[in-house]
Amino acid sequence: MTTTQPRTEPTRAARLKGATAKVSGRVEILEHHPVLGFPVASYRRFKEIQGKQLAFVIAGNMFISIIPLFIVGYAIIEGFNPHRSFAVIVIQRFHLSGETANVVRSTFANAKSGRNVALSLSVVSLFITGFTVATTVQTAYARAFRLPPMRGAQKFGRGAVWLAMLLVFTALTLTLRYWAHSRPWWFIALSVPVLIAIDFGFYLLTPRILLDVPFEWRHLVPGAAICVVAYAIVVFVSTWLMRNWLSAYGHAYGGFGVALAFLSWIGVLATFWVWIGAIAGVYWERYASPEELKGAHAADEAGADSVIEWSP
Repeated sequence: MTTTQPRTEPTRAARLKGATAKVSGRVEILEHHPVLGFPVASYRRFKEIQGKQLAFVIAGNMFISIIPLFIVGYAIIEGFNPHRSFAVIVIQRFHLSGETANVVRSTFANAKSGRNVALSLSVVSLFITGFTVATTVQTAYARAFRLPPMRGAQKFGRGAVWLAMLLVFTALTLTLRYWAHSRPWWFIALSVPVLIAIDFGFYLLTPRILLDVPFEWRHLVPGAAICVVAYAIVVFVSTWLMRNWLSAYGHAYGGFGVALAFLSWIGVLATFWVWIGAIAGVYWERYASPEELKGAHAADEAGADSVIEWSP
């Protein structure tokens, strides 16, 4: 007579399933908490839209297209002045010194003879991969707002507008911060509100450009304000991280290490962009007017087939 031992696997699976359901239930309860609900809901929305994968695509394409264009473009504007090169901006921006500053300076050495070729390659790269940055950010916002992404000429047209706005706003921000290093204290005091206004305008306009929904401005203002505060924190933390990355990677791998540090830094910023899209989407769903929600649902029904395709 043989005896069979009771199976333990179903019991373990049942326990795991029960624990998972319990945790999920508690998280859903936290979403309705007056204080913790908003950040918890934003984090879940970030995971729902596959934020890490989208940030990876954005960071890679920005590193290939936009960063080289800024390097060459700034060098052309400044006439390849060795005292106002892109390397000087990086050194001042991240407060570098010693061997790290020398590595960065040698990595972005001036190349006047190859200026035209470098500019041509940067422009071509911008058109090939730069639009992928805009369309991927469009996809992130569409998922975050649970709306169908735009298609066809409208998608690329608005993506081009957003990309141009990103380049202009970034150039203005870099220029103001560069000038602040050689100007008196009153210039810094005046530039701070200007920088805040630039960031606020960028985050306020982004949903209106990337999504085909008639948003009410008053429902976008609080989300844009939250994004400005969050961006200031992210910039402060990422600047400290970037300084350490440039030092460690630069000493270990030279110019290639500097490139790795920039790729890591851009990855942090790209993750933030996707995350603020999740924040804006959650806030809009909670406080949008019935007319806005009705229009969004109508657009969702009209483009239901496009919701299934969540590829950038």
